[in-house]
Amino acid sequence: MLPPLCLLLALAMLIAGFAMSSVDAPDASVELSRARSGGDDQYGDVLEAQLKRRQLGRKVFIGGLFFGCGLMTVLAFLAMSPSDQRP
Repeated sequence: MLPPLCLLLALAMLIAGFAMSSVDAPDASVELSRARSGGDDQYGDVLEAQLKRRQLGRKVFIGGLFFGCGLMTVLAFLAMSPSDQRP
């Protein structure tokens, strides 16, 4: 019973990974554009750091989905008993 659930979860994670990667990455906000054009360097640096954190978090999340997909697939095939594996 465990291998089909693992494969189903792997498929769901694969679909979610591709769906998340097709959505645009976080862009610079209007506030960041105002800070850049207004010359407010400190506030602009804070907003740029937040933007980089959001972009990194998105990359880690997508990578985690693909890694989890691979892990679930391997786990499903390892959990199969030899009688379940058909030649």
